[in-house]
Amino acid sequence: MKQLLRIASVLAVATLATGCAKTIPLNMAVEVVAEPGTADVTYKGKQLGATPANVDVKTFDDLSAIMAKQGDLEVVERRVRILSPDKAQLIFRMGKGQESAVAKKLGLTKVLVFDYAEKVSFDSGKAELKQDALPILAKQAEILNQYFPNAVVNVCGHTDSTGGDDFNLKLSLDRAEQVAAFLEKQNVAKSRMKIHGFGKDYPVDSNTTPQGRGLNRRTEIVLPQ
Repeated sequence: MKQLLRIASVLAVATLATGCAKTIPLNMAVEVVAEPGTADVTYKGKQLGATPANVDVKTFDDLSAIMAKQGDLEVVERRVRILSPDKAQLIFRMGKGQESAVAKKLGLTKVLVFDYAEKVSFDSGKAELKQDALPILAKQAEILNQYFPNAVVNVCGHTDSTGGDDFNLKLSLDRAEQVAAFLEKQNVAKSRMKIHGFGKDYPVDSNTTPQGRGLNRRTEIVLPQ
């Protein structure tokens, strides 16, 4: 419960700090899941039952109002996985003092991750942003500037395990740099962005299946919580 309150408090403080009354529209169907196991979900204080749960959100504030609890475990990672402009997963990773591998690499413990699958942002093997990705990333910039104006923004690129290590490392870094460059054009200060290319080192799923490899080919915005 303390972690849930902390997340809500961070969002509230960020909102007050910027003096914003504007809401950022999302209009997305969100599937809420937990890892590992299941968790109890609440939305704006209303019990929705155990994961998986489905919520239609209209704004980023609505997305932030989705909470999950699993016994006395903490939420160590809150991942917003963008599947398409109108569909996302909200993944609560539960644990107790068990930060994710990427968070540990970045020197963080609890993180909020915005996860963009390759098919949302890039053509296979390419580092140029798709035109369809630009409105999505423009909204990401709005969220960063309005709700997290002082946070360090880690822009991370990842690949699956196919292909050579050198190619994957360069591709992951090139993609992260493309995302960071676009965010900078949307007024996210370059001075607060850190760019990382991790190649195949940090998969979020198995590389033995096409679906798993598809999830591993991604870019992430990682924020400390």
